[in-house]
Order: sequence, then C-alpha cells, then structure tokens
Amino acid sequence: MAKTFHLEIITPTRVFDEGQVNYLRAPSTDGLFGVMAGHVSAIIALDVGEIKIERSGITKFMATSGGYAEIKDDQVQLLVETAEQAEDIDIQRAQAAYERAKESIAAKQQQLEDEHRDLDALERALNRMRIAKRSKA
Repeated sequence: MAKTFHLEIITPTRVFDEGQVNYLRAPSTDGLFGVMAGHVSAIIALDVGEIKIERSGITKFMATSGGYAEIKDDQVQLLVETAEQAEDIDIQRAQAAYERAKESIAAKQQQLEDEHRDLDALERALNRMRIAKRSKA
C-alpha cells in the first residue's frame, strides 16, 4: 500500500494541488481529524482552523474558514470557503479584522444589554399596571 495520497484544496477562487502527501490534519466541526494513506472513505464538515500538511518531512500550515473534506481511495479533496498559506497571511490585516470584530461584538453586547434592560422595564410597568387595576376593582 502506498504511504501517500493525493491532496487538493479547492476554494471558489483557487485550487491548491498539493500533490502526494503523507499526512493531513484538518479542523472538523467535531474537532481535529487526521488522514493518512488508506484512510476510510468519508465526507467531513470542516470548521474554521488550521490545516496541517506533511510531505517528505516538510510541514506546511494553512488557515481555513470551513467547508467539506471528501476522502476516498487514495485522494482527499478539501472544498473550503477560504484557504491561506501561513506565509501569505498579512498579520496586520488579520489583527485589524480581529479588532473590528471585537468592537462589533462589544457594541452588539451593549445593545443586547440595553434590550434586556428595556424588556425588564416593560415587564415591571405591565406588572404595576396590572396590580394598580386590582385596587380599582
């Protein structure tokens, strides 16, 4: 049995033909999973995370934002929304996106807290009106 399998990573805009690899580790929605030659056939939902590829003693890392893995025979295809090689990632751009997302979450959290406060005030006012009507009966 061959100790390698063919790996393709397919995005809407690009195909990474990784050729014959020894090992693949990817993030599924249930946790990390690994693939070696002879792996059982499967279709696995992928999550945001790190793809690790080993070929001839060289390890390569990629970032992905989810998709699907199709494992069959001696071939694996990752059909993903995005895939970026570690060396191609712009760290400053990623940091800026992180900060924007944090600010957006904080603003939505504040809106949610305000909404809860408003709902609590509404409930208290309705309760007071209900009780006030009892004294008129």
